[in-house]
Amino acid sequence: MKIRCFQALAVVCLLVGLLFNSPALNAQEGVEEEFMASGATRIQGGYRPIKAEMDQEADIVVKAPEGLKNPKFGYLEQGDSKWVFILDEPEDGDAKLYVDSNGDGDLTNDPEAEWESKEQGGAVMYNGIAAVEIAPKKEGAVNLYRFDPTDKRREALKNTMLYYFDYGTKYKITLDGKTIETATAGVLADGDRLPLDRNDDGKSSRNYEMVTIGEPFNFTGTTYVLNVEDGALKIAKAEKELPLAPMPPDLRLGKQALEFEATTIDGEDIQFPTSYKGKVVMLDFWATWCGPCVGEIPNMKNAYSQWHDKGFEILGISFDQEDKEEMLQEYRKTKELPWPQIYEGKYWETTLGKKHDVSGIPFVLLVDGDTGEILGTSKELRGPKLTAFVGEQLLKKSLITEADLEAANSRKTNDEDKDEKDGDDDGK
Repeated sequence: MKIRCFQALAVVCLLVGLLFNSPALNAQEGVEEEFMASGATRIQGGYRPIKAEMDQEADIVVKAPEGLKNPKFGYLEQGDSKWVFILDEPEDGDAKLYVDSNGDGDLTNDPEAEWESKEQGGAVMYNGIAAVEIAPKKEGAVNLYRFDPTDKRREALKNTMLYYFDYGTKYKITLDGKTIETATAGVLADGDRLPLDRNDDGKSSRNYEMVTIGEPFNFTGTTYVLNVEDGALKIAKAEKELPLAPMPPDLRLGKQALEFEATTIDGEDIQFPTSYKGKVVMLDFWATWCGPCVGEIPNMKNAYSQWHDKGFEILGISFDQEDKEEMLQEYRKTKELPWPQIYEGKYWETTLGKKHDVSGIPFVLLVDGDTGEILGTSKELRGPKLTAFVGEQLLKKSLITEADLEAANSRKTNDEDKDEKDGDDDGK
């Protein structure tokens, strides 16, 4: 009897050992999930609005609230799930939103949705929050908004509701013993992208730290694949090994700028940063369609006119779309932009943009042409302070004297005083 027990115990130990050493349950890898009823959008770092056209027929509703005066009908959709909503917009009263949260077609037995108007940018915006049932006894938030239907600037959206799901899931994903926390709004599906902050800088690079569900990736030395199975996120080792993915570039103050070769729109070959030895150069990632980028042009022209002959250069990297080269050249001429431009016509897929992990423009760096050191980032290089900051960097390199900098600052002060006086005169 003792022998049989010992044998049985040995079998159990063997099975337990196999179980806990299997790839699926290895302590070095795994996924933990926590449902979030709201707030996933903020953690995820943004959202992509979904359009719901309010052109549905009234018969999609089994039971509607009483007293509707000017109802519009539409759907909220997430995967295979669908929830009908009614937006009642009477001419003589406040609008009200109804959402079929439990999906039974009866809009009289659901939690009350919020809907309010507020003025924004000189126009009226409507915003709301509602709950939707995504599983039995499990509700999540959806945020909705709508532009003023009488706004002629947005005529195409007068019958459109825009929305995004704010519920989602927090994940703790362990890869080769390293645990990364992330979150996603809504429900993950094959082809969706999930951010993994692998360098722990509190941000997720769209070019270097995004994983596509269903596709292999190598962030730690092992190639994994994430899949959704029965609504849960699962991790497994991929069948085919991939090379270790490069880390996002570290483009902070004092770090080294990236080296690259490129040809400008005028045919000039650039070897960066060696083409700018003895100078400082500002890389300006921008586009003619980017309002904030265009807004910085006067500050850049001021700095360029003040310091160009002392060793300050600008190199523009355009994010304009395909077939816009002629337009870009005309824009440079009209705006009197003398500095060179690199243009590929690749929009957000611009080669140097991806290399520098640019996820938003304007994106600027000031670089020492001799050492390649990053001297300034957006914090120092945007706004009217640009001219003074560039002057300070030229002074540190002994490209100008303190007298040059004082004269430039004095000239700036005199110009400001003159502008202020002119303003006073105009007001008299």
